[in-house]
Amino acid sequence: MKKVVIVLLLSVSLLFSQTLSEKVDSTAKTFYSPGAAMISGGIFSTASTQGGLPRFDIGVGTNMEWFKFTRPDNLEETSFPAFFPFFFGEIGVFSGLSFTPVLNGILSIDLLGRYSPGLISADFIEEKPQLISYGVKIGLMKDQLAPPTPAISITIMNHSYGDLVAKFDTLYTSFKLEDFSIHADISKNLIFLSPYAGIGYDSYKLKGEWWTENTSNNKRTLAEFKDSSIRYYGGLEFKLLLIKLYLEGAYRDGNTIVSIGAKSGI
Repeated sequence: MKKVVIVLLLSVSLLFSQTLSEKVDSTAKTFYSPGAAMISGGIFSTASTQGGLPRFDIGVGTNMEWFKFTRPDNLEETSFPAFFPFFFGEIGVFSGLSFTPVLNGILSIDLLGRYSPGLISADFIEEKPQLISYGVKIGLMKDQLAPPTPAISITIMNHSYGDLVAKFDTLYTSFKLEDFSIHADISKNLIFLSPYAGIGYDSYKLKGEWWTENTSNNKRTLAEFKDSSIRYYGGLEFKLLLIKLYLEGAYRDGNTIVSIGAKSGI
């Protein structure tokens, strides 16, 4: 009889564990797409490159998104306006090749970086991770007044954010997000105003684990979630002496992100 009771208790325990695992899986599936869109949003730059050393820009911006995901404790959808502030910078390292007055600045190179000290906040977040991003912008065509040509460039970025630890009643989750993006941009300098637009490809993944208050020494690892999407975006750069202001909007995998930022440099 005791063996039967033990088997039943183990079966119930296993069923409970599987149910929790399924709940965390459900949260991960609804979290990683808008989360990846949030950490990679905000271009805050036209298609023009810096033009080589010692030119650089540094600034601050924030991405804003109506964030939705499923809670693992009760499987209810939670939605709230999320703000993700960060610092960013770009420095010119190569001014490019010049062949004719029309063909110049070809293959110019900027190095890009982004950092967030974990400022995002919500009532369920226990530990706020940092965002570290790095990448390169390669200029293909230089913006010129005569002849009137636009700037065209390609940017490659890698974003890493985690571990984000959240508490839902007695259940804890820890997620790490990574996003690799490549996008092509086009822009035109109109003296005080420069519109820009682009299209890109993002590949993102989420790793994680979960535990309860009574099982913190026995954390369960989630399967890795992977996906990819196409990003469409456009924005305006406003120039005020040495200050540049940005207003930008993007659409990616069903997520709409609005971004505002400012930067300055030489």
